[in-house]
Amino acid sequence: MPPPETDNFRSANRVPSAASYVQALKSLTPLPPSYLEMLRFHYLQPARTTTSPELAKAAGFKNFRGANVHYGRLARLVGERVDWRPQEEGEEKLTVLVEFSMHEGHWHWIMRQSVAEALQRLSWVEAGFQLMPGEMPEKTELTEGAVYRVAVTAYERNPVARRRCLDHYGSSCVVCGFDFKAMYGPEAEGFIEVHHMRMLSEIGKEYEVDPVKDLRPVCPNCHSVIHLKAPPYKY
Repeated sequence: MPPPETDNFRSANRVPSAASYVQALKSLTPLPPSYLEMLRFHYLQPARTTTSPELAKAAGFKNFRGANVHYGRLARLVGERVDWRPQEEGEEKLTVLVEFSMHEGHWHWIMRQSVAEALQRLSWVEAGFQLMPGEMPEKTELTEGAVYRVAVTAYERNPVARRRCLDHYGSSCVVCGFDFKAMYGPEAEGFIEVHHMRMLSEIGKEYEVDPVKDLRPVCPNCHSVIHLKAPPYKY
C-alpha cells in the first residue's frame, strides 16, 4: 500500500530512538509468530528493503493484503507506544516502521534504521547480518527459526521436519480431521499446514526440532484460529 502523495508527509514527526522501539516491542511480547517473522525477514533483506508481496509470502499469507493488514496492525500498536500519530485520518501508519520508495512501478518498504537497531538490541536478529540478492545459505540440520535459511524471496521452515511430521501423523488436520485429498481429489494430496507446538517467537533462536513432538498437521482454518491469540490456543 503506497503512502499518500503529499509533500509534507510525516514531516512533523521525529523518528523515535532505537531505545523507544525496544520498549515498545518489549511491551508487545510475545508477538504472534507471523509478526516476528515479518520483522526478521524484513531485517535480513538487502538494504533492509522489501515489498508487501515478498513480506506476505515470508509470513505465509496468501497475498500482499495479508502483509498490509498485519504489518499495519503491528505498526499501529508500535505507534501507540512511541506516540507516532498520523497527521491526518487515514494516513499510512506503516511509516512508524518503514519509509517508502517507488522503484520499477512498485512500492518498496525500507525498514527504519532505529527499528533495525531495536531488533538487534532485543537479540531478535543477528546484528549486521543481511542476505545478498539471490543468496541462500545451506542448512542440513533439522532446525527451526533460522530466518536466513531460505532465499531472499521466501521464508520457510525446515521442509525435512515437515515431511517427517506428515509421515508420522498423515495429512489430515489433527484438530477437525479435514483431508484435502478426500475432498478435492489427488491434486490436493499432502496439502496441509504444519503447526509448531512451541512458538518460535518464544524460543528466539534456532533449535533442533522434533518432528513428532513439536509439529502437528492442521488445516489453514484451524491454524488461523489457533493463532488468534498469543500464546496460541491449546488443543
